[in-house]
Amino acid sequence: MYSRKIEDKTYRFGVSGLLYKSNVLMYDQQTESLWSQVLQHAVTGPMTGEKLTRLPSTLTTWGKWREAHPDTDALSPATGHVRDYSKDPYESYYESRSGLFGFLKGGPGAEEKELVVGISIGNTAKAYKLQDLHTSGQIKDNVDSTEITIEFDEETDKLTVKDQSGNTLDHMILYWFVWKGIHPDAKVYKSK
Repeated sequence: MYSRKIEDKTYRFGVSGLLYKSNVLMYDQQTESLWSQVLQHAVTGPMTGEKLTRLPSTLTTWGKWREAHPDTDALSPATGHVRDYSKDPYESYYESRSGLFGFLKGGPGAEEKELVVGISIGNTAKAYKLQDLHTSGQIKDNVDSTEITIEFDEETDKLTVKDQSGNTLDHMILYWFVWKGIHPDAKVYKSK
């Protein structure tokens, strides 16, 4: 999730329907520049190179979110349109273990569509299996000479990544094949 503000101007974003290395590109309606979610910047158009600011987010269940934030408003499925919002049009895609086109291969020990935490520091990108974090609760590692600690709170589903000084580090949860497509030299963390 990103802020729509870039240099004090608010932009309106949409889904372009185009892919860049297996990742859907966004576009801004003002300039029609295309933006990579993973790279966090515009890749074509007048805004090329402009960076997006990532906002904090949590991948959790509605039940856990509602318990922690009981006053949250949610959109109603009663939109006036004829559509069954109880059915997910992407359900078979999520259940499939192959990548978008099937020819993409995961790295050693990681299936193509395994959810990972992607971290990039300096010239090094690394992936950490979300399932390993669910099991262990914490992973300590080094990325480009930076000591990092990744913690997962089972009760709230909150994921934090910090350096040795306690600074929060940029990270994202995504499919392995997408992270590997953007960062072809990325490795998957293996516990010792």
